[in-house]
Amino acid sequence: VEPCPKRPAVPSNMALAANPMPEAALCTNSKEKHQAEDADRCRRVKRMSAELVLEICKERSMWAQPHLNTQLYLNYKGFETIEGLEAYINIRALYLGSNNIEKIDGLQGMKDLRSLQIEGNRIRCIENLTSNVELRQLNLEFNAIRHLSNLSHLTKLQHLNVAKNAIASLKDLDELKSLPCLENLDVSQNAIEDTEGVVEFWASLPAELKILRYHGNPGVRSIEHYRKRLVNALPSLRYLDERPVFPVERKASAAWAEGGLQALQQAKRDYLQEQYRQQNAVDPDRREFLTQQRKLAIARIEREERERAEKEEKEEKGYTAVQRGEPAAVDEYTKAWREKLEKYGAEHLREEAAAKSAPVNPAQQQQKLAADAALAEAQRKAQAEKIRLNAYEHNKLPSKAGGMTFAPPPRERPAERHSAAHESNVASFRQTGAATDFADRQFSVLDGMDDAEIHKDEAAAPQSKPEGEEVVPDLWKKMEKENKEAESKVHEMHAKLKEVEHKVEKPAGTEATELGDL
Repeated sequence: VEPCPKRPAVPSNMALAANPMPEAALCTNSKEKHQAEDADRCRRVKRMSAELVLEICKERSMWAQPHLNTQLYLNYKGFETIEGLEAYINIRALYLGSNNIEKIDGLQGMKDLRSLQIEGNRIRCIENLTSNVELRQLNLEFNAIRHLSNLSHLTKLQHLNVAKNAIASLKDLDELKSLPCLENLDVSQNAIEDTEGVVEFWASLPAELKILRYHGNPGVRSIEHYRKRLVNALPSLRYLDERPVFPVERKASAAWAEGGLQALQQAKRDYLQEQYRQQNAVDPDRREFLTQQRKLAIARIEREERERAEKEEKEEKGYTAVQRGEPAAVDEYTKAWREKLEKYGAEHLREEAAAKSAPVNPAQQQQKLAADAALAEAQRKAQAEKIRLNAYEHNKLPSKAGGMTFAPPPRERPAERHSAAHESNVASFRQTGAATDFADRQFSVLDGMDDAEIHKDEAAAPQSKPEGEEVVPDLWKKMEKENKEAESKVHEMHAKLKEVEHKVEKPAGTEATELGDL
């Protein structure tokens, strides 16, 4: 805002004498000039008007209808006066900070005003708040106030901030004694130089102050034991200057007032010990509960230990004599190991140990199972062939010429066989040996032949064979031809597979086995 222009100096008598004018004309011209200057000054001053306030409400997202607003933000606009607020009757919080206001005025219609923030202006005195009896918060920080006045009617005022003003003595704060509900007071950063009677002045206030900020005044540094004395003088104080008042500080200050510095230190130690005892104290019910829980935990630990020992004992019983470390068993095992070492060699034993300790591959395990099954099948077939050969050797009989011939078991006549069919008993169903079964199957084809035919065939057959020659049945002779044909086919197939193997390039690292080639 531009400064107002100075009025021109009134012309002197000499100037009037040099330019004589009628007296009536001179008064008229002077009055017109004054009116023009006032109008120009009003144009230069940024005045608050209803239209401008409405524009600000729209700009700051407030209601366009004045009676709907309960909060009004008119700060940081450079206003010099408070005007045009007659329609805003329901305002509870008014923000006029950081403007250029010189005088508090225009708030008569705000009967329900609770908070007035008018910090950072040019206000020199507190006035025109008679209709705002519901006021709880009044912020007059950073103004030009020299003394407090016109506050006695604000009996509900709780928060007052007059920091960073021009208050010079405690006498200028006598108006505070008429505020019974005051809880939060800030008079810091003023020009108060009083050093005597400061504690007594704050103790004489009728209100129970909870927050007091008095720091930043020149006289504070000269007050002896300022904080301890104020803490003792204001029992309801919770925050003094720039830090809170804790219970330990209050007890220490009270002890200092009675016994000095040593009593202060002892009071701090006693307070800390009491706090420690309270934090770590346990009531009887909880103590009993904890004791019971401790006993249960000890019993559980003992039970788990006993179960673990029993489990270890059972496992130890399942160990071998070598695993238990018995000397005789260890010596025997060592002897067997040395014999195995001499028989197979160290390299073979290392490979065997590596094979046992190597991780099992699923594919290799399946291959091993298949190989074991094939080996078992081959062993079974070999055992069957062995039994067949044993039966064949058992049925060989010596001939008249010293050779070997087959002698079938004596057979019954048809009549005897027919009668025996009706005389069967439990013994007829017993299981016979493999050799007898093989002989019965081999000569079962002769059951339906007559004795005459049998004797005829025996007479036609040669009576003797050269010594050392083995008699081969006709059935084997017929099968020999078929076996030779099958063997020739297998050899031909192997030859073809070998030819294909030379043509096809095998991947590196694979084993060439007959089963893999197939």
